[in-house]
Amino acid sequence: SFLIDEFFVSMDFSLNLHYGANLISFYSLPENDSVSVVMQDINDNLTSIVGEGQGAMYFSDGDYWIGSLTNFDISSGYWLLLTNADTLSGSGYPYNISREYNLHQGANLASFPSVGSFSITDALPDYVEENIIAILGEGAATLNVENTWYGSLDHFEGLHGYWIITNSALS
Repeated sequence: SFLIDEFFVSMDFSLNLHYGANLISFYSLPENDSVSVVMQDINDNLTSIVGEGQGAMYFSDGDYWIGSLTNFDISSGYWLLLTNADTLSGSGYPYNISREYNLHQGANLASFPSVGSFSITDALPDYVEENIIAILGEGAATLNVENTWYGSLDHFEGLHGYWIITNSALS
């Protein structure tokens, strides 16, 4: 559902998570985007979170998180490692399908900022596509060969994360 609050659009999210590693992202986050607040409802099933160059582990004995990952970034993707299937729900700001990403050369762990799914060719501007070597999702990948995509990944889906491999820095 959409809620209008002081000119910002709040968006609910619900992620069905399976046992093991889940590659996720957010199209909205609560104002307090700390790992401890966003993950509080699934702490008992969550052992660790890995982002690009950062991570956090949950210790149930003291009910606390340690690691370099303290807050979520709406532009980033994350691996969640679960001991049981669970559902992560919440709502937050900002819902923005026109989000701009600044990617560095190499592997970038990015979010997909939209509800639903969109083909890779429709979601990426042409000038960006020519600089992407490959895109990897959870259990699927695609390779860009002379601006034609080959592989099992043909759509971006909201609430999923993606490794985007570039041959140069781009926005």
